[in-house]
Amino acid sequence: MNRSELLRRRRCRALQFAILLGILLPLFQPSWITLGVGAAGIVVAVGLYLRECRGQEGENSMRRDTHA
Repeated sequence: MNRSELLRRRRCRALQFAILLGILLPLFQPSWITLGVGAAGIVVAVGLYLRECRGQEGENSMRRDTHA
């Protein structure tokens, strides 16, 4: 496993943690503002997670390789 793969996995774990925080935020601070901020954060984090982390386990090295 190379360094770029390790960094990608770390980013994906951080995005998962951000989604979890977005879910837990309104539970600890119940108000409409925190509900809106949590929902917006979840939408952004899920969008990034789907774009960067889903379905790239085997194809990651093939897709991003610049040397043919």
